[in-house]
Amino acid sequence: MAPQTIEREKIASLDIVRRILPWREQLATGFGTGHGNADLQLIDVLIVLLAAFYNPLVRSQRLIEALSSQTWMQQQTGLERVARSTLSDALQRFDPEQLKPLIRQLTGQVAALGQRDPDLAGLTRQVIAADGTYLNLAGEVLWALQCRRGHGQKSQARARLDLQLDVQSFTLLEGRVSGQEDSSEAAAFIKQLKAGVIYLVDRNFVHFGFLGAVLEKGSNFVMRCKKSVCFQVAQTRELCAKDKELSILRDESGTLSGPTSASNKGRSSRTCKPPTVLLRRVVVWDPSKNEEVMLLTDLLDVPAWVIAVLYRRRWLIELFLRFLKCTAAMNRPLSKSPQGITLQLYVAMIATLLLHLATGRKVSKYSLFWINAVAAGQATWEQMEVGLARIEREKTLEKARLKRKKLLAPGLGAKKSSV
Repeated sequence: MAPQTIEREKIASLDIVRRILPWREQLATGFGTGHGNADLQLIDVLIVLLAAFYNPLVRSQRLIEALSSQTWMQQQTGLERVARSTLSDALQRFDPEQLKPLIRQLTGQVAALGQRDPDLAGLTRQVIAADGTYLNLAGEVLWALQCRRGHGQKSQARARLDLQLDVQSFTLLEGRVSGQEDSSEAAAFIKQLKAGVIYLVDRNFVHFGFLGAVLEKGSNFVMRCKKSVCFQVAQTRELCAKDKELSILRDESGTLSGPTSASNKGRSSRTCKPPTVLLRRVVVWDPSKNEEVMLLTDLLDVPAWVIAVLYRRRWLIELFLRFLKCTAAMNRPLSKSPQGITLQLYVAMIATLLLHLATGRKVSKYSLFWINAVAAGQATWEQMEVGLARIEREKTLEKARLKRKKLLAPGLGAKKSSV
């Protein structure tokens, strides 16, 4: 008995995928791959992997093959099914960079959805959080980073995703897969720095070559500084009331002197000489860990509390990485090749951008849960919108409640500085 034909307009899960269909002709020209009896195109791989992204159960090539054999997927790709061997071949042979124009177009549409942070309203530059995360690979993958982990010092092959996140719209702007050729996070990011933005980075980026490259691009940085970094204080700035309210201990300007030793007269590190421009060190008290946090920046004309607020926004990329690895299951690469992993990363970027555009809200585990329910026919689009609005309202009220509680609690002011 022939399978019943399903009308495209009645398939809820296509409400998002339809947004990329105008790209079919561009992504199908000259980027196909033949394997057996299949003629698979990049647009077909994109549609199948997007459908898999929105279904938390589909996290292997075998399940993607099963998904592709469903009637509604056959109508989109024109293929009876996407066999595992065909998909594996495509992930190694397709050029993921062909998806970049689509990512840029979607990112431009998402930018208008981000609400401006009132604490950072005075900043005219785009704020980007940069960080890397590791994916475990099979031991025989030669191009991967090799490291030893655990008490048994067992060797582990890993790939690193180097990501840049727009903190206002909570969307990925850049993604790159690193292997043996990029052992240092900071060195890898030098290759993809943007001009005219503010970078928020952690202590792993205390790398003089990286700092010099950011400044050369005409960008700024706010980073957590290691206590071992030599900073020569030239001036101590006076703190305002809001600085003290946000637990700022010291606001100092000066220069990086570099490591000191008798044999290192130029005070160079292993990477480069320290930048010679005037910098700023803002010291913040962290009550949760009962310790000082030192922030280094080249932003000299904003209040100290803005530097602290900026660095706290860096945590957004940690949340996004957790979303990618746990909720979206990006921690399980579908391919062993750098091209295949990059393609999977770009599909995840496109999927989150489409989800952001479809719901009008920043991507989260809640939006992914609801869109999966809609795709499975267990909820309507209207129910999803109501559910997401309710969750957003509850989270806003909870943040306001915690803020009031903090302001009313005794003894929560900034730690008194001894300087």
